[in-house]
Amino acid sequence: MRSRDLFVFAASQVKFTPCVLAAIISVLCVPNAKASTITYTESATVSGSLNGVSFASKLLTLTGTGDTANITNGVPIAIHLTATFGVAGVGSGTFTDTFEVFDNQGAAVAGFEDIAQPANLLDTANNAFATYNLSTSIGPLTGSSLINPGFSFPTTAGALILNSAGDATFTASTVSAVPLPAALPLFASGLVGLGLLGWRRKKAT
Repeated sequence: MRSRDLFVFAASQVKFTPCVLAAIISVLCVPNAKASTITYTESATVSGSLNGVSFASKLLTLTGTGDTANITNGVPIAIHLTATFGVAGVGSGTFTDTFEVFDNQGAAVAGFEDIAQPANLLDTANNAFATYNLSTSIGPLTGSSLINPGFSFPTTAGALILNSAGDATFTASTVSAVPLPAALPLFASGLVGLGLLGWRRKKAT
């Protein structure tokens, strides 16, 4: 069977309806639909202990990456994610509890929270958080820090405990924007073409 005959045969098998066409067109009309991946980072000079070993005046860096499609717009605004940490010259690891990055617009505070406990690990106070919703890049923003002194946070490197912290800095950076797969519009266009051919064939008979 020649390729043209094969194509016409395939078209004749398509059950073409206005609803199918509308659905396909709706896909084609959103070529820029994207899900943004964003990384949140917070840091402060802290004192405390990791796995029972005390440290003083070390830079703590917290990092978490999530999909902005998973942001919940409650009070506070939040996104659940896996969080990692590093204490300069001491150690690093991953928190074994589920964490969230949150923004409490009413208090103009954002930071990392262990939602299993629940307990805030490190928060940053800055007036810019009064209107921020976690979905875009921001910062670095620096402000006074908030911690839970003496609270134990489980990690793959042992318990992390903070006793004091200096000013904190919060940053959010968009990592990438993932578009619809390139083949999807082409596939939808092919379906439209097959549907039209099937409809014309049916009308001709």
